[in-house]
Amino acid sequence: MTCRKSRLQKSMDQKKNTAFNWSFPNALDFVVMILWVFISQVAAVVVTSAFGLQFPDMSMVESADEELSLWAQLSMAESLVIVYPISMILAIAGILAYRRMRGGRGRIARFSIAGFNPSLILGGIIWIVATQIVTEPLLAFLPDVPNAVGRGFFAILVSVVLAPIFEEIMCRGIILESFRAKRGVVAAWLWSSVFFGIIHGQITSMVNAFVIGLILGFIYIRSRSIFSVMILHALNNGMALTAISFGFGNSTFAEIIPNRSIYLGLYAISAIIFVAGFGILWKMLAAERRREKYPVQE
Repeated sequence: MTCRKSRLQKSMDQKKNTAFNWSFPNALDFVVMILWVFISQVAAVVVTSAFGLQFPDMSMVESADEELSLWAQLSMAESLVIVYPISMILAIAGILAYRRMRGGRGRIARFSIAGFNPSLILGGIIWIVATQIVTEPLLAFLPDVPNAVGRGFFAILVSVVLAPIFEEIMCRGIILESFRAKRGVVAAWLWSSVFFGIIHGQITSMVNAFVIGLILGFIYIRSRSIFSVMILHALNNGMALTAISFGFGNSTFAEIIPNRSIYLGLYAISAIIFVAGFGILWKMLAAERRREKYPVQE
């Protein structure tokens, strides 16, 4: 009887240890990597400031004086094009070093040219726009997103070139692949999307980036190519930057489209695309999960 209890207790202890699962990556590792991203941003600002680089005050960026606001936005973009890549290089290098220290495994990213699919990218951008239309009533209750990128050539370089490269390698690459190697495709898809949302800092940007991250994660898993999501990310940021340039940065589609009937029709179509897209996404994730569980049978 005692021996039986001992075996039962040992089995329960093993289950508890498995439930916590100290191996990389776990929830604590996730928090450490998030903190490192923000530490890298602060470090990049401190180092560049020591060499005389200064960001303009946000009050100047949002100034009613158009000339002052334009100067501040151009100045911000010029500073950001230096600070941003430094912070992202520090972040990615630190995360890779931490992953290695913790015994993590998995690819850095899937750089497959064969997986590049223009029709999938086209469908992805339509899905992203439809999702933004569907979610805008929720985002309308959240604070406006300040223009933290600026304007001009350097703003385009940061938003449309540098951000898609660095953020996709980090989020859809290192984070997603690390979780996928140990936790499976569904956990990887969710954790990488949460990570992508949090690193955007401001609450409205977090929510929006999380939802877009779910779509980007799907496209990455489906195409098995980081290049597909880099292009999608660039297109999304390009549209956002264009809206800012024309003064519609924080405007909703309901405000841009004054005709109520046209807007409701557009919203209905977007809702259908939104639901259909996530339905396909869930089926694909279920298939990938079965493939992971029964690799020999696939």
